[in-house]
Amino acid sequence: MYNIVRTRQLNAQGVLSRAIRSAVGCCLLKLTHGMYSIVARCQNPRHSRIGNLISDDAWIEQVGAQTDASGRKSFTLLDTIEKLRVASYPLYRNDDVVCGVSAAYIHDLPLYRPPRGLIHVANPSLRWKSNDLSRTTKSIPAEDTVHIGKLALTAPVRTAFDLIGQLGEPEAFAALERVLRKAVFGSDINADNAARFGYPKNTELMARAKMEESFVPALRRLSKGQTRAERLLVGVGPLSESYAESRCGYNLALLKIEGFDQQVDVFDGSRHIARVDFMHRETKTIILVDGVTKYVDHGFSLMRKESAQYNRLIAMGYRIIRLSFDETLDLEALATKLFGQAPWLRAARSR
Repeated sequence: MYNIVRTRQLNAQGVLSRAIRSAVGCCLLKLTHGMYSIVARCQNPRHSRIGNLISDDAWIEQVGAQTDASGRKSFTLLDTIEKLRVASYPLYRNDDVVCGVSAAYIHDLPLYRPPRGLIHVANPSLRWKSNDLSRTTKSIPAEDTVHIGKLALTAPVRTAFDLIGQLGEPEAFAALERVLRKAVFGSDINADNAARFGYPKNTELMARAKMEESFVPALRRLSKGQTRAERLLVGVGPLSESYAESRCGYNLALLKIEGFDQQVDVFDGSRHIARVDFMHRETKTIILVDGVTKYVDHGFSLMRKESAQYNRLIAMGYRIIRLSFDETLDLEALATKLFGQAPWLRAARSR
């Protein structure tokens, strides 16, 4: 799959060092030391023999579809490439455990503009760094390790906790929410179905049970940073349906505004009007997150539907604040808009 080839395979086809170097950036993508992916059927005669090793045409089509005319790759494609980089690295030691950002790629945790190109590994006794790999001296308990194929890597919960030190609290918070959501619903498909048809009434109870079952024990096994991780974990929930919603929830916690609930169903009598991202029931204030970009995928029918919902909510006395993706990431921008449009929320801040 993914047309992954080693230098030795290329050499066996008569593609030697000079031809390999010229093919990188053309039809070859270098992943790590001695490992490449064939990403195009090349017309260059010097690279013609590389085509003999193509076994996955679907991958070539995917790369082409997710690369624009300027050669810029989509974020989805870049994430896939990072997974291939981690999975194909040939020089892992027996006691290496893939961790941090690299494990987050494998577990499909949400990351915003993450570092790329370097594999992060924990090892109980060795420290080393190359252009491909950064090995840190750290012991990972067996309970926090999982195996996928030949890879040993930190489990999703431990990976999310490790992101606190590597990328910061906001990224770790979003990752923890994704892990909890999947733990509660069993899979992303089940979570999507719950979002579509309605969340079970016992969702919060299930989330607390999962916290006690796997999150708290993993937190207690951290060799350092337990206090910081515990403080972060207090605000984590299973109801964020996107990275932007997680970041919004994190910033609301930083602002210490009490009383906001997520995924609230609004009724007009017995008629269901909408499910809103965040609601402050006491002041009838609603926050809608990233309400524009989804129209690219779902078209004007969704826009018209939400416009009708918006108007009905206004008529019912709700104050609606729409936050763009960028505003959910920027604490100051979020606070300025929130308190500018709903100044009464200042009174809801805890001391």
